[in-house]
Amino acid sequence: MTGDPLERLLGHDGHDPGCDAGFEELHRYCDAVLRGEDAARAFPGLVAHIANCSACREDTEGLLAALKALNEGDAS
Repeated sequence: MTGDPLERLLGHDGHDPGCDAGFEELHRYCDAVLRGEDAARAFPGLVAHIANCSACREDTEGLLAALKALNEGDAS
């Protein structure tokens, strides 16, 4: 996900597949982010959608936070 405030406000000009299509890929995207892979390159449509849709961006941030917390709990 992008941290650029202007891009977060204005959105991204890539192909946006919409909420339903994005939701189907969300878990794979989050797994790739957590593994440190180039998720933006692997999921350009989802990245565009997250940049354009505040609800899906919040869902993605929440899922990433939950997965990070689970992973940290597994490491201890």
